[in-house]
Amino acid sequence: MGNMKQKKKFYKLSGQSIIEFALVFPILLLLIFGAMDIGRLFYYKIVLTNAAREGANYLAYHTDPELNPNNNKYTTELASTYEVIEAEGENFNIDIIVEGENKEVDILLGDCTSSTKCLSGEQIGIKITKEIGLVLGGILQSFGLVSGPITVSSIIYMVVI
Repeated sequence: MGNMKQKKKFYKLSGQSIIEFALVFPILLLLIFGAMDIGRLFYYKIVLTNAAREGANYLAYHTDPELNPNNNKYTTELASTYEVIEAEGENFNIDIIVEGENKEVDILLGDCTSSTKCLSGEQIGIKITKEIGLVLGGILQSFGLVSGPITVSSIIYMVVI
């Protein structure tokens, strides 16, 4: 007789646990995917910062004293800088678009563009901006928390050697 009461109690509890799981599972998924999105944003920020640092470092060491936008040496050094930035992004499986209509890289030459020489001690910078779509982007947009992809950018300045 005692066995039958225990069996009935067990069946009632198993239904309750399924209902509890069904209620908690969507919240658990939101937390997991939200943590993944935040992790991806940090990952992209670190990679973009590293790529900008490598590009700025390369350009600071390989800047010709006669660097100006009107000579061929300038375009050769910028092309090499773009290659360094692309290579750094590819090391981490991120495509950084350096040329074209949708380019994500800007080279900030500071005073070098207004004068005919880029002198030692002047700053040269690299700015990389990338839009990142979130896994939970649609849900966040429906609540009005974001209005589209998140933009992550990094700016690094180096002094010309």
